[in-house]
Amino acid sequence: MMRFSELKTFLYVTVLTFAVVPSANAAENILSVDKTLAIQFVIFLIGLFLLNRLVLRPLLGVWDRREKLTAGTLKEAEEMTRKAEGAIAEYREKLAEARAEATETRNELRQQGQREASRMLLLARETAATELEGARETLGSEVAKIRADLHDEIDSLAAEIRDRVIGKGAQS
Repeated sequence: MMRFSELKTFLYVTVLTFAVVPSANAAENILSVDKTLAIQFVIFLIGLFLLNRLVLRPLLGVWDRREKLTAGTLKEAEEMTRKAEGAIAEYREKLAEARAEATETRNELRQQGQREASRMLLLARETAATELEGARETLGSEVAKIRADLHDEIDSLAAEIRDRVIGKGAQS
């Protein structure tokens, strides 16, 4: 508002200067005061009143409205900026929460996978050990059976060899 009052003062001084400055014909009567001074003063006041009513008030009104609109727009822009910053902060917070949750879920799944792998490996080892033990038992029984069969065969082969050897010895 200071600019408008300075402009108003400048216009008053300018109009007053033109109203008070005497014409070229009256240059010799510069210091004399006569009735034209009062008329000039009245004309000056009327001009000042008209200038104020017709030019300065509407101009100041337009400037005031423009300033109010600009200030309102700036306030709206600041409010939108604050809302945008709030939304960005909220977005970042939710993103951080989602990342933390994803990391936690990934770690839980990894641990479950490791537990399942360990369980499966233990089960496979137990199954393999059971099968190995069964195979050993089967192998042991087969070895015992083969030994028994071989023992019987050895006895029969020994008897046959003995009979042949004795039989050849008797024939010769």
